[in-house]
Amino acid sequence: MMSNVAPRLLAGLLALCLVSVDVAGAAGRAGALQGEYEFHGRTRVDPPPGEPHDTHLGLVLEGAVARDLYRRMRVRSVRDPCLDDGSRSKIQGPLRCSEMASGRHWRCEFAIQLDTLALVADGVC
Repeated sequence: MMSNVAPRLLAGLLALCLVSVDVAGAAGRAGALQGEYEFHGRTRVDPPPGEPHDTHLGLVLEGAVARDLYRRMRVRSVRDPCLDDGSRSKIQGPLRCSEMASGRHWRCEFAIQLDTLALVADGVC
């Protein structure tokens, strides 16, 4: 099973790029990714007994990549009720990107459902 995971993850990340980012608008720039990942089940907090704990790959992007993705999202930002500190978020499909209240930090989060490679919302609020 592990041999199929890498190509499936790559396909999921490519789908994110095609859905959420104007790739041509990146002006040929590339950079290192900052963030974190976590394998988890469908239910992030207090999962029911017997629910598998490895069906999703949760991804958090931070830093320049999150800032660039946030700025390229073609939706309006809204005051983030989860953070309730003046931060603003943009939500487009399963992708949520936030500009922190300081205006100097950005964070994007989403997950890949591993059995279907579908992008799904991630995070808890």
